[in-house]
Amino acid sequence: MSDLRTIIEQLVRQTLQEMAPSSSDIKPMKAVSQTINSSHNYGKRLPLVAANWKMNQLSGSAKAFMREIQLKDRKNIQTLICAPHILLPVLAGEKKETDILLGAQNFYPEPSGAFTGEHSLDMLIDVGVQSVIIGHSERRNLFGETDELLAKKLAYAVDKKFLPIFCIGENLKERNDGSTFRVLQNQILTGFAGLKNPLPDPAMIVVAYEPIWAIGTGLTATAEQAQDAIAFVREKLADRFSWAYANSIRILYGGSANDKNAATLAAKPDIDGFLVGNASLNATTFASMIEQVAAVKRKVFAS
Repeated sequence: MSDLRTIIEQLVRQTLQEMAPSSSDIKPMKAVSQTINSSHNYGKRLPLVAANWKMNQLSGSAKAFMREIQLKDRKNIQTLICAPHILLPVLAGEKKETDILLGAQNFYPEPSGAFTGEHSLDMLIDVGVQSVIIGHSERRNLFGETDELLAKKLAYAVDKKFLPIFCIGENLKERNDGSTFRVLQNQILTGFAGLKNPLPDPAMIVVAYEPIWAIGTGLTATAEQAQDAIAFVREKLADRFSWAYANSIRILYGGSANDKNAATLAAKPDIDGFLVGNASLNATTFASMIEQVAAVKRKVFAS
C-alpha cells in the first residue's frame, strides 16, 4: 500500500513539474476593472508574513532559525512560522518573543478519536500553537482534501479561536482557460460556507492566494496579476459578508514569493503580506522579506 502511495505521489509531482510553465506560457487574467469597486477605501490591516516550512528543517536548524529571527526588526508586522508538527514544541521552547506566532500545517477537525496520524487543535494549543494552514494546494492535490472537508476545518478552527490561513488558487490550465475568477469564487464560497453568526473578528481570518503554477516553480505572478486576483477575492468576501468585514480580512500572496520580489508585491493595496515557502527556510532571507513589507506598508499607510 505504501509503495502504491509513493508511486501515486511521484506521478502527481511529475505531472505538476510538467505543467510548470515558462513565463511566456502564462496568460494574463482578463481585466477586472468592471468587477472591482474603485470607490472602496482600503483599511489599514496589520501585515502578516508567514513561513510555511512544509516538510523541511530539523530540530537544530529550527532552533537556529528561531534564535536568529528573534534578533531581527519585526515592528508593525505579524510574524508566523508554520512548521512540521514534530518541530512545534522545539520552536515553542526556543521562542522568547510573544509577537512571533507558531502555526501548524494541518489538523483534523475533531477533538479526539481513532484518527491515526492526525492531530487535533487541542493538541496544538497544548504546545503553544495559535494558527493553522488550511487548504494548501498540496493538501488538496496530494492528499485529496475536499472543499467540504476544508469548509469544516475552517469553521472548526475559527470556533477554536485559531488564526486560520485559508489557501486558494488556480492551476495553469484554469488560468489559461480564463477560469481563474470562477475557481477563486468557488473556493471562497465553499470554504466560507460553514461560518455562521456571530461571525468571528475579521482580523482573525487570513486568506492566502497561491497560484498553483507558481508554487515551487520559481515563477511568480506579476504584482498586477496578484493584485487583480486578490482584489477579486476581497470583492467576493464582501458579497458573502459585507465590504467593511471583507476589508478587515488580510489576504496574502504565496507562490515563489521571495526577498527579490517582496517589495514590489507588497506595494499593492490588497496584498497584506506573504505565505512564504522555500524563501522561509533561511532566516536571513525571511527577515529581509519582513523588513521590506514593513517599509512598504509604512509608506502606504502614511500616504
